[in-house]
Amino acid sequence: EASRRVNGMGTGVIIHARGYILTNHHVVDGVHEILVTLADGQRYVAKLVARDMETDLAVIKIDAPNPLSVMPIGTSSDLMTGETVIAVGNAYGYEHTVTRGIVSALHRAVQVSDAQFYDDLIQTDASINPGNSGGPLLTVRGDLVGMNTTEKMGANNIAFAIPVDRIRDALPDVLDPEGRFGFVLGLQVAMDGPPRVTAVAKGSPAAAGLAVGDVITGMGTAKVASGLDFYLALMECRAEHSVPIRFERSGAAMELVVVPAKAEMRPSENPKGLVAGLRRDYYTGKWEKLPDFAGLQPAATEKADRFELGPYADKERFGLKFTGYVEVPADGVYTFYVRSDDGSQLHISNRLVVDNDGIHTTMEKRGFIPLKAGRHPITVTYFQNVRSADLKVSWEGPGLKRQPIPAAALFSAGATK
Repeated sequence: EASRRVNGMGTGVIIHARGYILTNHHVVDGVHEILVTLADGQRYVAKLVARDMETDLAVIKIDAPNPLSVMPIGTSSDLMTGETVIAVGNAYGYEHTVTRGIVSALHRAVQVSDAQFYDDLIQTDASINPGNSGGPLLTVRGDLVGMNTTEKMGANNIAFAIPVDRIRDALPDVLDPEGRFGFVLGLQVAMDGPPRVTAVAKGSPAAAGLAVGDVITGMGTAKVASGLDFYLALMECRAEHSVPIRFERSGAAMELVVVPAKAEMRPSENPKGLVAGLRRDYYTGKWEKLPDFAGLQPAATEKADRFELGPYADKERFGLKFTGYVEVPADGVYTFYVRSDDGSQLHISNRLVVDNDGIHTTMEKRGFIPLKAGRHPITVTYFQNVRSADLKVSWEGPGLKRQPIPAAALFSAGATK
């Protein structure tokens, strides 16, 4: 069970013997220190590995001295309305609370708050309370079929869980080891059934001996029995560090030593005459997706110190385009986050790094990019349809904790007022 230092508790599920634990994004969001208490009473400080606001998933890791027992992962594809399910969690701080109920409905769309919408949840009447978030929803056989995530406030016996099949499909992107750590292996592996290779990137290190249809059985010292095992093992890989990959092809056991390549870093640009701040173009219009602003005439152009809505925060049916340069302090992989209501995108030069487009409530997405120290062209586009407007752009990287991109790191050609 993962607990906040001051403001709350949650629950987690051990998904790998090496100490990887699955929980909700909202359980760890903004937490200064994540404390984990296992069923035997042992306590650990956990490291946040990955999190994703859109799917409300997070992966944390503890360093236990011995392999941990893992929750059996089932499937939610064959759940039936009326089927018995069991919820386990840290309800109101009462550890290891177990409740029983049935599957009340499937594929529920639920607006939890202004900042969180789910479109495919399991509804159950098993009691789920604050502190249950991130805990397992189980079959009577003990297989994980969902992650308890929320209750219907003001209602009795209405609670919701994220289907485990949806979690399984989302985890490769949530983890994204290659993007996160700046290396290239070049393998994609199936998340359902055996860890069968589904794609091999042309010219990648993996292409030297692996092929579609091979079944991965091990990486390094780790055994691989599922797609989840593969992507968690990939989290241990680093550029230019050789890793033996064991696999089966047509029933024959094989092994290939692969050296993941270092992802190419984008070189910086240092044009002369830049001044502090960004160019912000304002457009009027009604859209369901980001338009091609290059073909539109802005209604106003001005300077902005940061990526912020400024005087347009209370307006509706408009778009913004921010252009300029961002200065990164050191070589390395940088993570950019864009949180918006409605759609937004972030480009570094001509590369799309974050795609958060479309009409939606406040939603955050992130992307990784390896950058050389110095200044890089950055463009953030945004549109607002109706009701609330929100835009926040943050980053983290070598020596930088996650934070809004500061005004001191933003520059432009200085052609705006």
